[in-house]
Amino acid sequence: MSLNKQYNLVIAGGGTAGSICAIAAARDGLSVAILEENNYLGGIACGSGLAEMNAAGFEGSPLYRGIVGELFDELIANGDAEYHFQIPMSSNQDVKIDRLRFNPEMLKIVLEKKAVDAGIDIYYGALVTGAGEGEPCSVTAQTSGSCITLESDYLVDATGDCRLVSMLGYETIKPEPENLAVSTLAFRLSNIDIEALQEAINEGALASVIADGYSSDILKGKILAFSPIPGTKDVSVNATRAKFDHEDILARTAGIVEARNQITCMLDFIRERVPGAKDAYISNIAPIMGVRDCRKLSGVYQVTLNDLETMRDFEDTIAVGCYPVDVHDPVTNTVIWHMLPGVYHIPYRASLPKGSRRILVAGKCISAQEKAFAAIRVMPIVMNIGESIGYAMSLACRQKKTVTELDGKMLHSYLLDKGLLL
Repeated sequence: MSLNKQYNLVIAGGGTAGSICAIAAARDGLSVAILEENNYLGGIACGSGLAEMNAAGFEGSPLYRGIVGELFDELIANGDAEYHFQIPMSSNQDVKIDRLRFNPEMLKIVLEKKAVDAGIDIYYGALVTGAGEGEPCSVTAQTSGSCITLESDYLVDATGDCRLVSMLGYETIKPEPENLAVSTLAFRLSNIDIEALQEAINEGALASVIADGYSSDILKGKILAFSPIPGTKDVSVNATRAKFDHEDILARTAGIVEARNQITCMLDFIRERVPGAKDAYISNIAPIMGVRDCRKLSGVYQVTLNDLETMRDFEDTIAVGCYPVDVHDPVTNTVIWHMLPGVYHIPYRASLPKGSRRILVAGKCISAQEKAFAAIRVMPIVMNIGESIGYAMSLACRQKKTVTELDGKMLHSYLLDKGLLL
């Protein structure tokens, strides 16, 4: 069986960036398709086992508007998400972050419904195998038992590792092996006394637990992060550590096996030492690994640490963030923090491959220096970027322009009119 269909926009990758991008573009009048190799939208947010979005708020108030804000508000109204402000990080009690805790399974449902209601064609189980950037553009994907080809006016690479732009020959940057951040395989614990656990977190009582776990080699890094899942007696646990090149299939497999093997001895330790967890049991191990580091675009502009430190106000700003620099150092097995002064900006040009005509990048693999990437890679920022790229494609399509010809300053004004940016 083969399939050939035509769209205004095809998006490779249905993670949070890709799905929000698709919804924005579709609501703005484009015919849109998503190619997603998993069987759900939401990527890391829904499949990695993590259950909170760091820096979803700033100084005690929600930060994001538009479709992202709408999504958060709907989850909260349904009892499936909650804002928590100034919660200390397990790796450093002095670092306090505003966050949105959410139920990943309900996010899958809400995100998919929004995409379907917007008229988006979703292709699950579709592994992108090739692409062409012409008039029209084309993307081929392998599915179970068939090969499909989708044609479109424009493309978005929301794969999280620049897979599509690499296929098209655009320049990307792969992290040096010695600088790769560690990856995490999260797991869910059920039957937790959430109130007792949250009290321990707020009082900083887990610092000594983490120190003892690390010194006894039960914890492989100086981190033991619990995210209570709203509406349940469950928590997501971010504690395993594995360093590997996720583009190397053998290294990736070994890394996943290593991380999963760390979980069993952690469970006994957590039951014994963590308040509220004495009767806990493992109810889920995430089906996908949380890979922090990835191949990134070498774009028209590269976001720098100085841009974030000075809160540089770009005329083509498309997204904002407030998460600090968070380096999961593979040498010291610690999280190195670098605090930033406030809400910083991300420009359109960081999503634009050099010489691009009809493709943009959305999500964490935009063009950024390593230390800047360590701040802007978190989910709310990635979603904000995705939404803006969806509107950028809508604007380019209506104006019949290439993405390079699209006026970034005009795009910024368009996003302000949409109420998307502060």
